[in-house]
Amino acid sequence: MTDYLLPEDFRVYVSAEGGVINRPAPGYREKILPTINKYMKRDGGYIACYSRNEAGSIYSVGDGIYVMGQIRVKGRYIGRIFHPHGYEGKDISAAKKFKTLCNQTFPAARSGGWAGGDTGGWFGIQ
Repeated sequence: MTDYLLPEDFRVYVSAEGGVINRPAPGYREKILPTINKYMKRDGGYIACYSRNEAGSIYSVGDGIYVMGQIRVKGRYIGRIFHPHGYEGKDISAAKKFKTLCNQTFPAARSGGWAGGDTGGWFGIQ
């Protein structure tokens, strides 16, 4: 059993105004957030894959940025932000390793995708 493990057909609920939550609520539409569990040990969590390409995205986080999906890798949460192993305290959005992982996993990102660690909210981490 892992501490932070989501189903691969993880359901999120998106409002017309752009809000996203992980439980049904009036005015929210259910969508499946593709969740790839590449790493299954306890010391893991999720990077979110972002793109400026709306096509194939699941929801917008604003300013023309869209979430394509998320991938579980080795690392830990520091507050609500996930830090992959070896990248603690670093900006992973510029890391080629995670850009490549996101673009290969979610082709709709069209090689312009990048990663971020703000996924702790799914687990109630503040």
